[in-house]
Amino acid sequence: MKRTLVTTFVLIIFSAMLGVAQNTNLKYANLIRDGWKLCLEKDYNGSAKLYEKAFKLNNEVPLNDRYNASCIYALSGNVNMAFHHLFITANDLKWDDYNHLINDSDLKILHSDKRWEELKSIVMQNKEETEAHFDKDLVAVLDTIYYDDQSTRNQIRSMEEKYGRNSKEMDTFWQTILKKDSINLIKVSKILDERGWPSKSLIGKRGTSTLFLVIQHADQEAQEKYLPLIEKAVADNNLPKRQYAMFYDRLLLRRGEKQIYGTQLAINNESKTPYVLPLKDPTNVDARRLQMGLNTMQENLNRWNLIWDIETYIKELPAIEAKEKELNNKKI
Repeated sequence: MKRTLVTTFVLIIFSAMLGVAQNTNLKYANLIRDGWKLCLEKDYNGSAKLYEKAFKLNNEVPLNDRYNASCIYALSGNVNMAFHHLFITANDLKWDDYNHLINDSDLKILHSDKRWEELKSIVMQNKEETEAHFDKDLVAVLDTIYYDDQSTRNQIRSMEEKYGRNSKEMDTFWQTILKKDSINLIKVSKILDERGWPSKSLIGKRGTSTLFLVIQHADQEAQEKYLPLIEKAVADNNLPKRQYAMFYDRLLLRRGEKQIYGTQLAINNESKTPYVLPLKDPTNVDARRLQMGLNTMQENLNRWNLIWDIETYIKELPAIEAKEKELNNKKI
């Protein structure tokens, strides 16, 4: 009897701790979301305050959030706090994206400060340590492919705002993207067919992301072909689980099945708001996302100011499935 009571008590304590942790994570995500929104509205001082408030809740601030905070401070004119976060990013988090650092216009105000050269030196050293055993020729090829893949896609939002989502101009623009995708797929297929999935120690995170992006943007036939290689890359720690989750969700939807990690959304043409594409077992999706290194559904939807209401989603799911089935039939 005593053993049962102790076990029950431990479970209650564990559940309470888990609830507190989840609540803290949600508060953090909401503060970062609201802070980023203020940044986009160019209220940099207000944005920085929310970021700092969020950081007090988290002992392990993600690199991207820390770097974004440095940019926000730089844009607000607070040079000292910008360098504070940048040096943490460089020294503690070993950030090594030197090219991004020197080309980020948000940090322009820092260039005349004597600390800028010191910062550049640290990030360059991180870069050299990371790339010491890289296959330089292969990395150069992948860097070109990465630029071709991302340079046009980074213009999608601005092009849609300028011409409209369903305009002739956007149709032409998408043809340009698809043409680049087909060329990149030929290049990446040659690499994968000849060498398998290269080790992260040879091509780095950027190289790994490049391979992933090209296959992610490829047709279903290519995705099915390289699924075993991608699964092996995940098992060998050469591809993050979160990227595999995005890839596999997309592939499942193409097969006419439901996604399982909730990574794939679409835009409602009428309301112009995003919605989650058909999802298997919505109630337990956050547990699956956690296993893949993804944040919660709510944290993910925060960027669109959407609320993840499981009961409502389950009620709407049959209509979502019917809509997707109708769209897929039209494509055929």
